[in-house]
Amino acid sequence: MANQHFQIVIIGAGPAGMAAALTTTKAGLETIVIDDQKDNGGQVYRNLQANQKTSPAYLGQSYYDGVKLAQSFADCGAIYRPDCTVWQITDTHEIALVSQGKAELITADYIIIATGAIERPMPVKGWTLPGVMSVGGAQTLLKQAAIGAEDAVFVGSGPLLYLTAWQYIKAGLSVRAVIDITGTKQWRSAIPFAPLAFLQPGMVAMGRKWLGDIRRNTEVINHVIAVEIIGQSQAQGVSCTLSTGDKIEIGSNHIFLHQGVVPNVNLTMATGLAHQWDHQAHCWRPVIDVTGKSSDEQIYIAGDGAGIGGAKAAVIAGRLAASAIVARCGKPRFLAQLYYKLRHLHYLSIRPFLDRLYLPPAHFRLAQADETIICRCEAVSKADVDAALDSGASGPNQLKAFCRAGMGRCQGRSCGLVVQEMIASHTGQSMTETGYYRLRPPVKPITLAELASLEGPWPD
Repeated sequence: MANQHFQIVIIGAGPAGMAAALTTTKAGLETIVIDDQKDNGGQVYRNLQANQKTSPAYLGQSYYDGVKLAQSFADCGAIYRPDCTVWQITDTHEIALVSQGKAELITADYIIIATGAIERPMPVKGWTLPGVMSVGGAQTLLKQAAIGAEDAVFVGSGPLLYLTAWQYIKAGLSVRAVIDITGTKQWRSAIPFAPLAFLQPGMVAMGRKWLGDIRRNTEVINHVIAVEIIGQSQAQGVSCTLSTGDKIEIGSNHIFLHQGVVPNVNLTMATGLAHQWDHQAHCWRPVIDVTGKSSDEQIYIAGDGAGIGGAKAAVIAGRLAASAIVARCGKPRFLAQLYYKLRHLHYLSIRPFLDRLYLPPAHFRLAQADETIICRCEAVSKADVDAALDSGASGPNQLKAFCRAGMGRCQGRSCGLVVQEMIASHTGQSMTETGYYRLRPPVKPITLAELASLEGPWPD
């Protein structure tokens, strides 16, 4: 594989990556799909092939909607490299990867990055205690191993929180409570965009079903203005403060947190592509045109990695990016591109409503207690970050030198947005002016032995 060249390299085998491969292979372009998971499907269709055999109903129809896409991908003729990690893309479009302990370099005429989304951190006091995990992690256990925790408490807001709580209930697991942090202000902000949301009646109906089933099967607590995990060495429960000033404590050893997802921009930022601050979704996103083309003429970005839209929008975005590349390879696809553009806009019509409704308030995006851990990798607390800011650290990269926040294994994927907002709040600068960590390769942890195994010249 060393130094092989491909017409198309697709990074990520979720909905966008699989859909893009269907289009490029149908056009006769040599395509390789690289994914760091063991099976295709990404997070949304995780372990789909295995689950299809037993078809547990608790995963819901929206999960099994991916079966046709996954089967078509398996038969499309693309070279598929699972369990393979991309750790750098150079200016000359060399792609450095690690597979089975060996580093390799490949090159491509065009690259489609479809690395999806990550969960927005929820840095409440105690969120790093054993027994506390993200809702995405809780859902992964359910999909991957049919494992769940009894008497768990779900805390936060957003479609993934409600979907996973619903899946737990349908799986026969008891859910102790759902603590919903969606506030009245968010509802007032979102209501004007409700008519646009109803252009997706199926999604609205599905959300109403989840919420209805949850309310019939467990306690749902609203009007919450503060949350704290109870426990010293492990989670023993959760305390929430209501807008009335009343406090409620719920005992549980399993607390699942979630307050939305944001584009996973580590690879696109480390590649040097242009990004912009999305004021509505409160996150960074790559600068792309309507087809997904980035600030590099040869690199396209598709799916939630370019902006959150959900699985159906990701499929269309993958098709659209691939069609644009096919057209640039001399096979015009004007009608197909027009069709995909319109479909993409249709699927995104619900986003203005969801983005406003589930944007967490600032007091949930920022830690409130001094002892709350901000950077999990380096165990940097809110007090540590505040001390660095008081000592003169003025930006995310300077802050690394003061307290090591963002210098761990994840390179800021967990703490980046929190640190950025803490700095902006301290300096009075905007989020755009504050900026983000300067990300460098390798964007994923690799060993020295894997690096040393690279044959031939190193990446430029």
